[in-house]
Amino acid sequence: MDLKCLFHIKAKPRGWVWKGVIPAGQLSLLIGERSVGKSLFAFDLAARVTQGLGSPHDDVPGQRGSVILFIGQDDLEGTVRPLLDAAGADEKWVHCVQSEDLEKEDEEEFCAPRWAFREDCDVYMLGTYLDGLRDMGQPVRLVVIDPASIFLDIPDGQRDIKLRGMIAKLRDLATRTGTAILFLAQPSESGIGKRSSWLPIPRALADAARSVWMIARDIDEPERRLLLPVSTNLCETPDGFGFTIRDSRIEWEPEPVSLTAEQFHAMAMAPKSSSMDEEELSDLSRAAEWLKLRLSDGYVLSNIIKEEAKSIEVSEITLRKAYLLLGCRKGKETKVGGRWFWRLPGQTAIPIPSKSIEVEGTQSNLLEVSRTQVNSRELFPDEN
Repeated sequence: MDLKCLFHIKAKPRGWVWKGVIPAGQLSLLIGERSVGKSLFAFDLAARVTQGLGSPHDDVPGQRGSVILFIGQDDLEGTVRPLLDAAGADEKWVHCVQSEDLEKEDEEEFCAPRWAFREDCDVYMLGTYLDGLRDMGQPVRLVVIDPASIFLDIPDGQRDIKLRGMIAKLRDLATRTGTAILFLAQPSESGIGKRSSWLPIPRALADAARSVWMIARDIDEPERRLLLPVSTNLCETPDGFGFTIRDSRIEWEPEPVSLTAEQFHAMAMAPKSSSMDEEELSDLSRAAEWLKLRLSDGYVLSNIIKEEAKSIEVSEITLRKAYLLLGCRKGKETKVGGRWFWRLPGQTAIPIPSKSIEVEGTQSNLLEVSRTQVNSRELFPDEN
């Protein structure tokens, strides 16, 4: 046992490739359906790294570095190079590793690649590339593995154990070099926004990733894409982002999106044929106005919110719809035995004394909310 005193451990400042989204020196995971824009996001991110740019919503310049792209499905000449050029990547700072030619069994099915992260030597080889480029003055800030299912191709047998070991070695490599390693993966149809259903994504990868995000098509505007947080262990849950794809490149919207993957999943699962009558809309509007006022000063414990809502005759299902409508966030106090709380998006979670507020029914533009987006009886899991 290697016991170390905290006194002798020097804290490292936390770095980001994209603040709040892609942490430096950690594993990250981006999930999304096929052809939703995951690779384009990776190429946009790669271009920013090679140019020394920060996030599209941050004027602070980033640290310039090299990018290594593990490409498992797209050809380099006809797809990858044109898309990187469109994104504005500096070609001298981008390095590609492609799985060896996939052998066709028939027109629809391909064999597994002959190269993947299967043995310790594969991680060692990647580490050699990282060290070599650093010594050449081109430190690697980002490694993209697209898709994870091809490059984490562990044969059957002791697959789960070996896969966890391989991911742990990649995590250690990221920590040692300060390089962000981003995996791209496609979830099952029922798995979007639900961590417990990310199949065929290996559970080991989902557990190891310190930052997990999702790209999805907007429910009302299919041409619009949403980059939404699923989970993060390194900071408070950030806002999401909206973008469109034009001329094979990403155009980011200037304003953030106050929505999480969990909330998006609740809206996506709402029955399209259902509707709310005027009385239900009036109740929802009143509940939303009350909740917005109640949380205006900071976070409030969720059990207090529910009790107070009950006292003014706001049902729990209406309260939860109002939570979704306002884009509220939930969290847990960091102390031992911490309690769950609710807060408004973009609001610092600062404890405030309990107070009671009575709000009369009001008419507002909240009545214009889509009737299908909030008509769900499973908006999010109950807090523990």
